[in-house]
Amino acid sequence: PMRDPLEQRIPMCSVPTPVRSLDRVRRNLWIKDEGAIHPAYGGNKVRKLEFLLHGAGERVVTLGAAGSHHVLATAVHASRLGHRVEAMAFPRPETAHAREVLRAATARAAIHPAPDFEAAMPAFESLSRNATSFPAGGSSATGTLGWVRAGLELAEQVRRGDLPVPRRVFCPLGTAGTVLGAAIGMRLGGLAAPVVAIRVVPAEWLTLEKIRELGDEVIARLGLRDVAANDLDIAFDDDRLGGGYGVPTPEGVAAIERGCAAGLDLEPTYTGKTFGAVLAADPDGGPDLYWQTHSTMTLAPLLAEAPPLSPELEAMLEPIGGGGDGEPVR
Repeated sequence: PMRDPLEQRIPMCSVPTPVRSLDRVRRNLWIKDEGAIHPAYGGNKVRKLEFLLHGAGERVVTLGAAGSHHVLATAVHASRLGHRVEAMAFPRPETAHAREVLRAATARAAIHPAPDFEAAMPAFESLSRNATSFPAGGSSATGTLGWVRAGLELAEQVRRGDLPVPRRVFCPLGTAGTVLGAAIGMRLGGLAAPVVAIRVVPAEWLTLEKIRELGDEVIARLGLRDVAANDLDIAFDDDRLGGGYGVPTPEGVAAIERGCAAGLDLEPTYTGKTFGAVLAADPDGGPDLYWQTHSTMTLAPLLAEAPPLSPELEAMLEPIGGGGDGEPVR
């Protein structure tokens, strides 16, 4: 018999991740929080890494923008399991958060700078020789299986009565693995609610065609015959990007402040923009769910180990309003 693809992983996550009401922030609002899914470093990448690191070789290579959460999560969790981690980085707008994440990653991974995304791709391929390589955001068909499990987990929490049936589920859309996996898992679990995907990357960097291809690959991996990526209940919200990937928006910054007052830890690139969409959504007509994808674990131990940024890595962080057009990656 075929082995269940959803079991081919290294269990690392503390699950199910908690759900709770955020009624005091917005009427009819709930949160499912991935922030503390692992004590070393949390957030949405850990579910993907359970699958990506299963059977990985001694050397693991990935890529992302300078200050990528995925690069940091890979550095932390792969090195913990004894892998040697390297990553190609390309420029992105500077925020205090991006700088901190980039420096924390240098504690556990060798970060190689590329002048822009176009140059990063061939450099990544060449660095990946004789290594296990993970794509940007961990969003391969294998990594996305982690979020299929997450969608099934949410369906089970609804079934148990831990939260009401959500009318909509809000997630950031960066490399699409989180959104696609959640939508497939919810469907498999019998939870009929659209995933509202808040685009934080320009359309030309993550096309609907790329999203569909990844979705169909995951569906094929699961052996599902009666569903295609086009059938998934995903609503794309393309109105929150503002000045581009990693560039804060006024609405996102205001959402971070509102969230902070309620004890939420948000950042400007993904979760601030997503929470802004949640706060702007009509509260009438049923409960909404905000899926918190950002790690809430402190970076202090990693920053204590990390050297100051080299001039080459410093150059990866561009002043906001600069002309950088590096491809976005979480």
